[in-house]
Amino acid sequence: MSDLDRIWNEAEAQLAEALPEAKRIYIDMIEYKGEKDGSIVLAFPSDFYKNNAEKNCRSEIENTISVIAGHHIDTIFITDENSTRKKEHKAKPRTQSKSKTENASRNTTLNKIYSFDNFISGDNSSFAFNAARVIAQNPGTSYNPCLIYGGVGLGKTHLLQSIGNYIDEHNPKMKIIYVTAENFTNEFINSLLTDKASAFKIKYRSVDVLLIDDIHFLQKKNQIQEELFHTFNELYDNHKQIVLTCDRPITELTDITDRLKTRFRKGLNVDLQPPAYETRMAIAIQKCRERNYKLDNNVLEFICQSIDTNIRDLEGALTTLSSFSELVGKPITLDIAKEHLKNFIVEPAIKNNDISIDMIIRKTASYFNIKEYDIKGKSRNKNIILARHISIYLSSKLTSYSLSEIGKMMNGKDHTTIMHSVDRIKSLIDTDESVRNAVNSIESSLME
Repeated sequence: MSDLDRIWNEAEAQLAEALPEAKRIYIDMIEYKGEKDGSIVLAFPSDFYKNNAEKNCRSEIENTISVIAGHHIDTIFITDENSTRKKEHKAKPRTQSKSKTENASRNTTLNKIYSFDNFISGDNSSFAFNAARVIAQNPGTSYNPCLIYGGVGLGKTHLLQSIGNYIDEHNPKMKIIYVTAENFTNEFINSLLTDKASAFKIKYRSVDVLLIDDIHFLQKKNQIQEELFHTFNELYDNHKQIVLTCDRPITELTDITDRLKTRFRKGLNVDLQPPAYETRMAIAIQKCRERNYKLDNNVLEFICQSIDTNIRDLEGALTTLSSFSELVGKPITLDIAKEHLKNFIVEPAIKNNDISIDMIIRKTASYFNIKEYDIKGKSRNKNIILARHISIYLSSKLTSYSLSEIGKMMNGKDHTTIMHSVDRIKSLIDTDESVRNAVNSIESSLME
């Protein structure tokens, strides 16, 4: 058996397993005819099958062959009416009955509870919401790639899956994969352990829409970053839609390779902020209707005034009070709400999860009327140096980053320099009223 014989046999097996039935019919029709000038020759029993295979699955066939070979190999499609392959397609047995899902979605990774219709958009999320809708209506053509970032519980997963569900409903032939970065990593590791790395590559490089949640999980994982880099390039070059989510701006991921960061930044980057009071009230009312929670309006107002961190905390408070009411058979009063929500209404430190270094730099630059890039730069202007010190101090105080991580995001400043800035502002706060007022004003604007 020649090397190309082996490559085709392996490719045929992988394609038969990975492709949807609508495309697998063409694989079943192929008869391998050997090689010609280094290309693989594939025969079809009629022009009908050859022409449709050219149109519908040539790219998957060539990609699979090239992945297995480790380099690009051309394919030649021919018609051979004497082909020994059966002229009638015989569908492979499926675990699911055909009558049940003839037109059912193949995109089983999507959770159908998420949709644009049940996402309440406010000033904090209108940009991200509208961008997500445009992406869903025009996958692969508008805002590609797209990165949605923000703190926990602000709706990133909701928007990501809403994109997938909308496309699945309106373009059911599109292959969509939603996956968390953690599951993507685990699946990749398992593919290496089971010698199915090629099948993994085919699965993710043959999709029409790739949705990856929580890419900050990929930090310090160099091999999976390498795999994602090549998957990204393959999909982007073929105008396939890529949408990612992250808990912070891409510039603040300290252990992601620069070339991957560059690709994430080349499209649209939008942030989700904590919702305003009015939006929180609208969300709370909707959740109560959906789950049949019986909570008085004054209790809802208290909850929404007290919990301004994220939607997940808001939902947790509603569930806690409703469960208590149901279990003890008593309506929730304002006093009961205050007593049972002590664990939700905590010190402002929890809010810091939603504050990024980019936000701090933006607010500080605005306060001092300077450019954001000046703060990260090397200017020795006195005003800019003070703004830089304050940005570093607030990053140390309001985020969970270490001093070394803050240094990396401040144009590679070392640990000693960062420590000096923090100590300098601490000292000035005690002795200089103008600095103290500046720090307090910027910090207050971040907490709004």
